[in-house]
Amino acid sequence: MILETFPKSHSEVTAFLVEFKLLSACCTLLFSLVVTVIVMPKVILISKKKNLTAQPNERTSHKGIVPTLGGIGVFTGFLLTANVAAVLFANYSQLIDLVIFNILVLMLLLVGVSDDIMTIAPRRKFFFQLLIAFLFVLGTNIHIDSFGGLFGIQQLPVLFAIGFSVFVIVLIINAYNLIDGIDGLAGALGTLISMVMALVFFYSDYFFYSLISLSLVGALVGFLIYNFSLRRKIFLGDTGSMVVGFVLAFQIILYLELSAQQPEMLVFKNAPVFVLALLSYPLIDTLRVFCIRIRNKRSPFSADRCHIHHRLIDLGLPHKWATVFISVYTLMVTVLAFALNDLPIHTAFAIMLPVAMVLLLLPFTVHLNDGKFSVGLPGL
Repeated sequence: MILETFPKSHSEVTAFLVEFKLLSACCTLLFSLVVTVIVMPKVILISKKKNLTAQPNERTSHKGIVPTLGGIGVFTGFLLTANVAAVLFANYSQLIDLVIFNILVLMLLLVGVSDDIMTIAPRRKFFFQLLIAFLFVLGTNIHIDSFGGLFGIQQLPVLFAIGFSVFVIVLIINAYNLIDGIDGLAGALGTLISMVMALVFFYSDYFFYSLISLSLVGALVGFLIYNFSLRRKIFLGDTGSMVVGFVLAFQIILYLELSAQQPEMLVFKNAPVFVLALLSYPLIDTLRVFCIRIRNKRSPFSADRCHIHHRLIDLGLPHKWATVFISVYTLMVTVLAFALNDLPIHTAFAIMLPVAMVLLLLPFTVHLNDGKFSVGLPGL
């Protein structure tokens, strides 16, 4: 009797899984995690055999030789899970978008691998990012078409919407890439942002998109297990940071587009402010670092130790606690933005932005001299 009630056809399986959405979501998360955990040791082994590793230098804070192709494991866990979810839950339009997305993620992965192995010039890497972002927006027609009233702007002209969406994708990719400087930070922030997006999509009845987000969460959790490991440590590298940044950008752009269609829904109110809060750490840190480098007459993309997370490390915080500090900050600012939903969007923005900036300036008000801490004006 039990066998007779179990779904037999593809449509019956899909209907069964949709009925038990929470179970399906948990299975998606677990599947992505398991695939990544299985794949990652093989990536570590190959990286060490081919000497595809990061050497310690004056800018790094790790010891010993560490493989840098962790993004391949994350890519495998994420994309395999997302495509399995698509077979079960996606409609025709979503399947077409996912095919385009698959191709572009693979292209970005190849750019990242090439950069990790041979080092690509920043301008060439930037060109590939622009191209991939442009192809994504044109191919899927997923773009930001409204500011939701922020700065008094509602609907955007089509050409401006496309150009602005390309800019946002490239910005998120690079901002995420730049925060990948200490153990766990990029993985933890990516996990947090994608988990929030999974909840938003789930409660707005975009179930398939929530599974896409959970596929990334599982892959990043699998990566973090090895990233924090003492014996089998691995870094994301540009391979992973660009791929994950692109997936996060996809979720953000999609969320903003959906919010313009249903602005009355609780999870879509003041969506631009909510997104800016969620991404506030990488965006503010990137803007600050770029300003410092330009002021010092250096390329904005040159490497240094001017990031906020480096400041936390210099104050004596271990990598794990610096990551926790920034993750808690991100969660606090995001909750604040959500709590301000009932206010006009410009008022919510005027409250959220100063709070975010003040909290991120706190590490610069603490000074360490001869092993003693003191508090004073922030030195940026």
